[in-house]
Amino acid sequence: MPIPNSVQAAINAQIKNELQAHYNYLGMAVHFDATPYRGFAKWMRLQATEEYGHAMKLYDFLSDRNGRVELATLDAPKTSYDAHPLDAFRSSFANEQLVTGQINDLYELAQKEKDFATLQFLAWFLQEQVEEESTVLLMIERLELVGNDPAGLLRLDDEAGRRVAEAPAPASGGGK
Repeated sequence: MPIPNSVQAAINAQIKNELQAHYNYLGMAVHFDATPYRGFAKWMRLQATEEYGHAMKLYDFLSDRNGRVELATLDAPKTSYDAHPLDAFRSSFANEQLVTGQINDLYELAQKEKDFATLQFLAWFLQEQVEEESTVLLMIERLELVGNDPAGLLRLDDEAGRRVAEAPAPASGGGK
């Protein structure tokens, strides 16, 4: 069954959204690379890599459904934040909440169009967004807890720098 045009357009929009999130996280990494917080820079780069993976997962799914991928222009990311790491992490959380809303809207559209293959595919993204928001929120809570304590900030930075990339989610088939 061909993918409905409305769902195809929405998936293309979500590919852009995920690539924009990737670019936004790279901007946060740029910010942290110019500070002593190199662990936070690594954390943001890993997050950027995850967002890129999400975009490619959508790309492959659309391609596998004989849809047409249409790439859109990305906005330049913000690369400067307040001195305290909380500013960048709060921006990260707002971005994750935005993406969650976008995925929910896409899921709702697929339901309306009775595009069950896309619904099944998007279930992974719904769960992923729960994890993404939870991960960032935990970091915000911990940063709020340590406040401006240099030792606490350096410890969190060190922990962030030890974060390892998760195994990538299987793609839908890798395109045609």
